[in-house]
Amino acid sequence: MTFTKAALTSCLTVAVVGCATALAAPVATAAPEGQRIVLLVPGQEPVPGTTSLDQYNGLDAKLTALGYTVYPVPTGGLDLVKESQQIKAAADRATAGVEVESLSIVAHSYGGLNSRNYIKNLGGADVVDNYIAIGSPQYGTPGGCLQLPGFGFDGCPFTQFMADLNKGDDTPGATKFYSIRSAEEFADGRLDGGQCRVTPIPNLAHIVEPSDERVQNAVVTALDGTCDGQFVTDADGSITWDKTVFPAN
Repeated sequence: MTFTKAALTSCLTVAVVGCATALAAPVATAAPEGQRIVLLVPGQEPVPGTTSLDQYNGLDAKLTALGYTVYPVPTGGLDLVKESQQIKAAADRATAGVEVESLSIVAHSYGGLNSRNYIKNLGGADVVDNYIAIGSPQYGTPGGCLQLPGFGFDGCPFTQFMADLNKGDDTPGATKFYSIRSAEEFADGRLDGGQCRVTPIPNLAHIVEPSDERVQNAVVTALDGTCDGQFVTDADGSITWDKTVFPAN
């Protein structure tokens, strides 16, 4: 077979163009890993106008060192309805415009109530991967009944807030629910539906739970997806507030 000059020119042109196209093609790169975001929600403020966020200083540092993106949320544990909206706003800000691998909430005491209200009633079940409650009275505490509206009364077992919070499935959606507590805790933190109940930690006061290294290690284990205790599925409606206070260990 013989080639004309025109044919050879055409072939060379195709080869050069093809080569140039190949060189110009973008090189595929691995997609960057998304952020593992953790919101830290404190319990009730010890004195009006303050917060309990300082109890999270050690956990904040530990999680940051492990590569988590940590956002403390300065709630006071007083008006749980308004604070649920505050947590939602914090979650929206933390996830806006970033690649998210996971979004988790670590909450202490009353912080577990306003955080769970966000998950259950304000759309958080669609975005929160892990909910880790530390010493939270999930069905309320009689102590809340002695507080004024707007100053902790929402946590009384007989309020509308608690009725709405514990109506139907306590653990909706794909969120994983964990409970961490002291063995001396005044409320056992049970929820119906699927919940990991971490083995209670002995010799630990409620108010300092988040600052205890054993609690911090339990949080890290839960964030890794491990249930260091018992995974329990209780039927909806099987838990009442009086069964959860002053538990026997």
